[in-house]
Amino acid sequence: MKKLLVNSLLVLFTLSLNFGIYLYAYDNLSFPYLHESQRMENAPYIFTYVLLGFFISSLLSLFLTVLANRKKS
Repeated sequence: MKKLLVNSLLVLFTLSLNFGIYLYAYDNLSFPYLHESQRMENAPYIFTYVLLGFFISSLLSLFLTVLANRKKS
């Protein structure tokens, strides 16, 4: 039961971290006064900017999952 709780918290942490990375990138690359077509032109830049953040986030969550599931001897 404890392992399920720890893994659920890690999933929620990773979800919020990834969502925060996306919002940060979107706010920096898509200004509120742009038209929708201009925002669509910026979409590839947002994708490439966010992809590195997601990769780093996945490495961090992998490390935390291994650390949390490590059996204590």
